[in-house]
Amino acid sequence: MRKQQQPTSFEDRSQAVAMLKNNGNDGVTFVDDVNMKYRCYESKEGNDKQYYLVVNMRIRRYAVLYPLYCAHKLHILLSNDADVTESKSAQANLCANDIQFVVCTLDSLSMKIAQSAPLKTLKYFRVSVPQALTGQTLVAFLQELMTFDDLADTLHLATLLLQHGYIFPVIEHSLLVKDDNTLYRLQLPYFWPSHATHTDNVEYAIYLNKRLMRNEQRHGLEEDEVEAYNKLLELLGHMWDFITIQAEMQLKIQKEKKKSDKVVYDSEERAFWRTRRPGQANCLEQHIQKREKKLRKRTVAVYQRELERLKFTLKTKPWLKAMKASETMVSWCEQFHDYDPFISTPQPSNPWISDDTNLWVINTDSVEVPTELRVKRWGLSVQELVRDPIGRQVLETFLESEFSSENIRFWMAIQDLKFSSNEQVERKAHHIYEEFLASGAPCQVNVDSRTLESTVKSLEDKSVARRHAFSPAEEHIFKLMSKDSYPRFLRSQIYKGVLSAAQQQRKMPATAKQHKISREDNSHISLPKQLSSDSLSVVKAQTQR
Repeated sequence: MRKQQQPTSFEDRSQAVAMLKNNGNDGVTFVDDVNMKYRCYESKEGNDKQYYLVVNMRIRRYAVLYPLYCAHKLHILLSNDADVTESKSAQANLCANDIQFVVCTLDSLSMKIAQSAPLKTLKYFRVSVPQALTGQTLVAFLQELMTFDDLADTLHLATLLLQHGYIFPVIEHSLLVKDDNTLYRLQLPYFWPSHATHTDNVEYAIYLNKRLMRNEQRHGLEEDEVEAYNKLLELLGHMWDFITIQAEMQLKIQKEKKKSDKVVYDSEERAFWRTRRPGQANCLEQHIQKREKKLRKRTVAVYQRELERLKFTLKTKPWLKAMKASETMVSWCEQFHDYDPFISTPQPSNPWISDDTNLWVINTDSVEVPTELRVKRWGLSVQELVRDPIGRQVLETFLESEFSSENIRFWMAIQDLKFSSNEQVERKAHHIYEEFLASGAPCQVNVDSRTLESTVKSLEDKSVARRHAFSPAEEHIFKLMSKDSYPRFLRSQIYKGVLSAAQQQRKMPATAKQHKISREDNSHISLPKQLSSDSLSVVKAQTQR
């Protein structure tokens, strides 16, 4: 368990000011973790005021921003000691989330860079690059501004500025700042995250449309931008005239600028949309696991519930059940080992890691003969059988031979009812009841009186959704099929015939012609509806057995 860090206490104002002069870095230990939060607050104990700085490090990547943040916030807190209202508002601002803290701190740092950084026109081979500075100059300026001892911290802070959109590379696109002659440019404050908080599809569509109206060689769209443009054209087709007009107006205003200003603005706009385009993850988003959680006080009731849970644990011995569950899980994984194409090599090759899609083709729902592996999977459980459309048809053919096909048709009708649209539910529910459950129904299923009464009561109860009203009868019929019909199905000649056809198809060469057996040769075997007699090449000796 991580120990909670104790706050740094200031007995008087002079100590707090001394801390402020030291950039807030005195006596504070950084904790390597995944997020951070800073909070300054003022409290009274008796007649003495104490200024606390509570430091709770959560993100190590933002640790380099701590001195700036501490200096800025303590200055707000201590500047006007008599104004209680201002102090409370400052305290509320300190409790903002991490993203607001990062943006606020980087804003102030970027303003200092914009005011003091040596921007000038530099040469890249024979091309003049206006308003730029090298990575070496940027790192040296940040190291002097922040008084970092370690060059790695300076590079890390410069990379944060780059990833958050405050600076951008002019020539080569990269997400890391290099301490060399790579050229960088400061982003226009209009495109800073503090101003451009949200970006939408309309703004991005205007930008892409504006690029298409210009010289294709200089301003042509990249491959991912072309794909985004086509999607936006389909999504925003109803307002594309407005988007085109806006793009033309912006382009007209931009043509009035000087050539050097146009070059700089084009690079700033392109850098902004490269990192902030809609639908793309960016560093300003906050993961749900990093959000602040409310700490609840543990009351007597909480401890009582914990005590009851421990007593119940000692009584039921769940560790024994866990051992049995783990054995069941291992057995299940071993059973389905051959059906996972990433664990065992399938025949033909795995389409997820190769360009061959034959595995998907031979396992579609419309094939004449299913694969051997697919047919063997029907023998694992009745759930695997009814999950397969071809398996359901083979089972229905078998139940027809036993004059009980209404069971599977009733179960399939209920599955269709569950996923039907709302306007069809009433009609389908009435049809299912009249065909399978009503007295004298043409395909009446075998359910006991208690189950039938419960189903009818659910149909009459308006509080029960119609699509789930047949659940008692559905469970009864499915249990009947799994315990009675399914074991006989696995021993039947129909299942063995389908399995034999699948095995012969696997052994048969792809160029060889299959021997066709007429239905008269297998007249005493009931063939599934979807499986024709041509696909079931069962040898005559097996059919007579």
